[in-house]
Formats: sequence, structure tokens, C-alpha cells
Amino acid sequence: MKRLLLLPLVACLVALLADEPVDKLNGAFRQTRYKYGAMTKWGTRDSVTVIKVFRDGYWLTAFYDDKRQGRYDEKSPGIRSFNGACGGTYALKGGKYVEKVTFYSWDSTAVGNTFAFDYKVSPNQYEQYGVMTSDKYKDFPINEVAERISSPEPLKHPGLEGVWFMQEGVWGSSRFGEGQYKGMQVVKIFTYPMVVYAYYNPITRQFNGAGGARYQFDGKTLTETNEFWSWQENGARKGKVETFRITAKDGQYVQEGWSGDLREVWAKAPGSGGIAVKN
Repeated sequence: MKRLLLLPLVACLVALLADEPVDKLNGAFRQTRYKYGAMTKWGTRDSVTVIKVFRDGYWLTAFYDDKRQGRYDEKSPGIRSFNGACGGTYALKGGKYVEKVTFYSWDSTAVGNTFAFDYKVSPNQYEQYGVMTSDKYKDFPINEVAERISSPEPLKHPGLEGVWFMQEGVWGSSRFGEGQYKGMQVVKIFTYPMVVYAYYNPITRQFNGAGGARYQFDGKTLTETNEFWSWQENGARKGKVETFRITAKDGQYVQEGWSGDLREVWAKAPGSGGIAVKN
């Protein structure tokens, strides 16, 4: 009899701890509360914007609009700075959110490390609780609560939703794979209403930069309203609206803009979902 009673309990436990599909977390979230390190009380995010974006097993976090004491740019009133970004891949295993770090602007020794967090996700909120360890951050508690970022306007075309890696890039006289971009990898994540991207060297662990925007796509034109752009740390680019021509075929898309000075070719990451654009 005891064995018969235990069987349903074991089955429930196995189901609870089974791996879950990574798209369960798909979305963009803005942090509202945090408790890091030795903090005993929750802090609120009223002086810096922190976002975390998930899509199909990839994640990116960025700190920007930073007006914390000592970081505000007094020479540019009303303008705040970019603080940093990190990202990588994730899985949902054994009831845990497990993330691997691919780039980390604050501490390159964190790159390659894997951390497991307790987590909760709902239509409106994401929470994670756990500890990270690197040469700089030893057994460092990280507890975060974030609200989902939404838009009153629906996405017009889902063709760019997903994760993409740059194959080719030309920006005026600069080229992807040459000069400062030699050895770089570039990831771009679309999870409406946010698009975020990062440049990093997976071998040297060098972080080059990151950017993010609110976006809309109608099947031919990508419109980005900038949120942050690390290459102008004072935030002067924030709010700038840019449009790009998009053409796509067979799991790739081409992005063109900047009056002909920008041309990028992107390929869909393995396992990333979304609906192909048809031109």
C-alpha cells in the first residue's frame, strides 16, 4: 500500500523537476527590485534601468540610464550613462534556471561560467534567486524581481522574432571581421517590443559593446527607437529613431540603412523560433 501511495508522489516530483522548454521565458523584463551581495533589504531601481531579455535559450542583461551618485554626467545635464551588459545561453533544468555566461562587461573571468537560480515567471513578472561566482565576485548572492516590458501596439510582422548571429557587416569603411571587429561575434535578439545586441570576442573574452531599442517591423521596414548604445556612453543616442530595409530568405536576413553606409547579414541561431519573412 505504501508503495502504491509513493508512486504518484514520485511521478509528480519527476514531472516537477523535468526540463522545461526554454521559450517559457521568452520576453523582455525591466528590473524593479534587487538584493545583491550582503544587502539585507530589497533595493528599488529608481536611478538606473536594468533589463533582461530572454529568447529561445539566449539571454542579455543591460544597465543604462544610469544616474546613480558618482555616475551622472554633470557636463551633459539630462543625459545618463551606459553602465554595462552581459549575456549568454540558458536552459530550464530540474526546476532551475541555468545560465551560461558568454560575455560579461564588468568581469571577463565570469565568461564560461554556469550558474543555477531558482526562478518564477508569470505573464507580468520574472524573478530569480541564487549565487554567482567569478574571480571578482566570490559566492555573490543575486536576487532580482522584474516586470515584463510590453507595448500598446501589437507587432505588425513576427518575421524577425528570434535570435540571430551576424555573418557579414559593413559600416562605412569598417568591416565585420577586420580591425577592431576581428574575432568578434555579434548576437542580436528580437523579443517584441525589444531588440538587443552585443559584440564580443568568445576567445579573448573581450566585450566590445552592446545596444538596445524598442522596435517595430512590418515585413519590409525595421524601425528602432534607441534605448541604449554603449559606443556613446553618455546616452546621447537615446530616443533616436532609425529605419532599415529588411530582405530575408532561407533563415537569413539582410539589414540596410544609414544612407547606404550600413549593410548587415544575419543568420538565425540554431533552435531559435519565429516565422520566416517572405519578400
